[in-house]
Amino acid sequence: MPGTTWDTIFGGNPDDVFKGQFGFILVRDYDPTKPLTNYTPFDTTTGNWSSTLLTTDGFQAIGYTDENGLEFTPTLQTADTKAWQARQKLFTDITEDSEAAMFTAIQRSPIVEALETNLPLAAMGSRGQAGYQYTKPKVTVPIARQFIFGSICTSAYGVSGWARIYPRALMIKPDKMVHNAKTEANSKLTIESYPDGPAGFAVRTLRDGPGWRALGGTTSTPGTPTATAGGTGVASLTFTAPTSQNGPFTYNVFVDAGVVPVTASNVTVGGTLTNPILTVSGQVTGSHTYKVQAVVSNLSASLMSAASNSVTVS
Repeated sequence: MPGTTWDTIFGGNPDDVFKGQFGFILVRDYDPTKPLTNYTPFDTTTGNWSSTLLTTDGFQAIGYTDENGLEFTPTLQTADTKAWQARQKLFTDITEDSEAAMFTAIQRSPIVEALETNLPLAAMGSRGQAGYQYTKPKVTVPIARQFIFGSICTSAYGVSGWARIYPRALMIKPDKMVHNAKTEANSKLTIESYPDGPAGFAVRTLRDGPGWRALGGTTSTPGTPTATAGGTGVASLTFTAPTSQNGPFTYNVFVDAGVVPVTASNVTVGGTLTNPILTVSGQVTGSHTYKVQAVVSNLSASLMSAASNSVTVS
């Protein structure tokens, strides 16, 4: 049988290269009544960063960090079981699986000073306050926080966003702070994440943005539907699903020459992934044709299909 060339096996895709060109770090004090269970820092409609991050969500930005950006350090330790009668390991168990983030803040803000001193954010004075001061406690108690680490990469497809969430985290290592004429007074901090019971996880990574969604490609047009009449006010549509790497699909149904889709609650999807059957309820009595549009996970929509045959709905 004939062979193949190396590039068909290699499978490299330059569009998957991501560089953290710009980024931010957001923090708020931990509150178990506000878990980050299903939280996303992205706007679910556009894929851009949510406009409520610094308002309703209550996060605060630590500001500038040095040019090294963010560094995430995973720790995975194992223990091996060996036997006298074998030279290979018989069993390997994971004894530690943790992660810490490290960054160097170069702003001397109350937020940064609260982090490095283990003080609640709410206990700090405001920037420019007369008589501003803070006191390191005699007995240091770790202050749990919630962090969002975000970075972006721009490409020909647009801006892609990357975010990592620590739902409950502690500052475990402050580094030295130097005041001199050569270097800004910075604050190098290491933040370790811990499992959070209310949230149900310790580390979560999310990706979104116009550039990320564009990587899903376009969606071909669904096949021309065949319509049949069902019960009162009901029509059924069978068709061939479009091709896309972003399935499964949701479907919009358009009646006659309408441009506003049928209410989603009136469209039930059945059949198979490749040959769906849509049951459309709430239809007005009379003869109708139907068009179908597919919407995929990146929220891109296909063109409308050709119109179905005419069917009389009772």
